[in-house]
Amino acid sequence: MLLQRKLWLIVSVLWWICFGAVDLARSAKEPDVQFVVTPLYLVDEMLELAGTNKKDVVYDLGCGDGRFLISAAKRFGARGVGIDIDPERIRESRENAKKAGVADRVKFYEQDLFTTDIRPATLVALYLLPELNLRLRPKFFQELKPGTRIVSHAFDMEDWKPDATGTLGGSTYYYWVLPADVKGKWRVSSPALGKDGDYTMEVVQKFQEIQVTLLSEESESSISDARLKGDKISFFISSRLGQSKKGMYFKGRVSGDTISGQVQVESDPFYSFILEDRGASVTGSYLWKAVRR
Repeated sequence: MLLQRKLWLIVSVLWWICFGAVDLARSAKEPDVQFVVTPLYLVDEMLELAGTNKKDVVYDLGCGDGRFLISAAKRFGARGVGIDIDPERIRESRENAKKAGVADRVKFYEQDLFTTDIRPATLVALYLLPELNLRLRPKFFQELKPGTRIVSHAFDMEDWKPDATGTLGGSTYYYWVLPADVKGKWRVSSPALGKDGDYTMEVVQKFQEIQVTLLSEESESSISDARLKGDKISFFISSRLGQSKKGMYFKGRVSGDTISGQVQVESDPFYSFILEDRGASVTGSYLWKAVRR
């Protein structure tokens, strides 16, 4: 009897190893969302909103039957990578790409979208649940370059407000441009500021929304109209010296702890001689640079 029990225990353990572990592995690879297609007219609308072009590398996270990437390749000449954890969807996507004649431009992989390297992407497509979008959000900021575009069918990313939204056929879609990190204090220098030298500005940032404050200035100045889109930043400084007025529109590109670009200066012509006496540049275009402190 004891021998029979031992044999039964051994058989039970072997059964769990052979079948139970397999079932566990299968359940671990179950898709996080049920496959539901995005209508083709909505796919094309989202691709157009994102300005898709032949230079793009499009990543579709949860690619389904591959229609987003196939349309990106066929209509816009883009290249693409589709990720899905369901092997049936990957087989279907590859077959559809082959039928559409774009199998040389799009590739599909059976992978976990949370562990996939997405650094080559210039455009990311999503049709996932809200909680999955939020789980992916840190990955986007860690791996993607500023200026990378993201489109999502049906679901947003909570407090990360989209740059644009739209509706079509009862469906809502969202569009973001991944912003550069510009928070902190910056020292701004340019010939446009004259011999009085540099300005210091402080940037408070929440995703693409920024507030810019001048911390020090040699003249009566104010800053306004600060905007950030991807790695492109712009703001306007209005300066006054006595009766003279000068407007300076700064546009630049962010690269790590440096911003550089052009500033367009417009001076009050009647009082421009005052500005010249102070060494300040008058109407024209000048280079500018800012370094994070």
